[in-house]
Amino acid sequence: MTLLLNNDEIAQLISTRECIEILDQGYRECGLGRAAHRRRSNVIVPTGEGRTYVFANFEGTVIKDGYHAIRLRSDVNEWLDEKGGRTTKWASRPGLYCGLALLYNIHTGELDGILNDGYLQVMRVGATSAVAGKYLSREDSSVLGIIGGGNQARSHAQAMCAIRSIKKIKVHSLRPQSREAFARAMEARLGVEVRPVETMEQAFAGSDIVCACTDSPRPFVQAAWLEPGMFLSSARPFGEVGREPLAAFDVAVVHERGFGPRFRPVDAEQRNPSAPMALGGKDERDLPSEITLSELCAGLAKGRTGREQKTYFANNEGHGVQFSVAGAFVLKRAQERGLGRYLPTEWFLQDIST
Repeated sequence: MTLLLNNDEIAQLISTRECIEILDQGYRECGLGRAAHRRRSNVIVPTGEGRTYVFANFEGTVIKDGYHAIRLRSDVNEWLDEKGGRTTKWASRPGLYCGLALLYNIHTGELDGILNDGYLQVMRVGATSAVAGKYLSREDSSVLGIIGGGNQARSHAQAMCAIRSIKKIKVHSLRPQSREAFARAMEARLGVEVRPVETMEQAFAGSDIVCACTDSPRPFVQAAWLEPGMFLSSARPFGEVGREPLAAFDVAVVHERGFGPRFRPVDAEQRNPSAPMALGGKDERDLPSEITLSELCAGLAKGRTGREQKTYFANNEGHGVQFSVAGAFVLKRAQERGLGRYLPTEWFLQDIST
């Protein structure tokens, strides 16, 4: 039987703390070569009248969890002004979305689960930043800065509070009402002081951890805001951090190579030092070595090694490992607790032998 789960059911089946632990294990498996994944691809089709159709998907398998996951999204993207500066996306009608995670059993080839992806989609981004935070932030971190006031900002606040004893959160969003609403909601949910601040710089000042969770198309992080001992995560490496601050970091980790910021290759020390590679007008030797989250979790690379180090995680691009391990966890727990509804597996199989 194929189990179908909606977002409300999934919310009952996995906590932020559990998701962080599961992803940490998944990235470790990936780093040790016991997983496979395909990077995200987008099919974009203009359909006229200021609209495009977008189909996005990525996939992955973590062998020990037993499932190959395909996460897919089907959207109509619509421009809200003639210049294309503001867009919205929807499926069927504004306010509805079509995102699914399909879980295939790697031992039988059958489709065992169909999950609405909305709840896991947001949780896994914050949880991934928190996995990096376990290795890159100071253990005594107590002040968290948040840039942004939407769902990803809330997910990151919950995730960082799950790995560190956060005592105070400062939040900046461009709209005062957004940061004030965030402060009220998260203070009630997390039981810590949450203070809205008027500028980004104020959110950085004195923070041990800063999470940039915006949809900004232009970089805004200033190198001067990065204080000794700070850990910064960015959900949009192209739009939030840019090139200029990169040389300020002592340790930099990317979710995946080849998308987002590029740092100095790990073996760059072996190259001829008289012929450095330029990157955005900056000598590559000024940049930290580039390592991936999988390498970090597998112990193949070091994270923070000093209290005063400035560390960075570029949470670039989705990863099939996330939905393979989190989806397997949710599916098993749903079966144990009797949640969801079953569809006949035969509906998804066919006999093509004749």
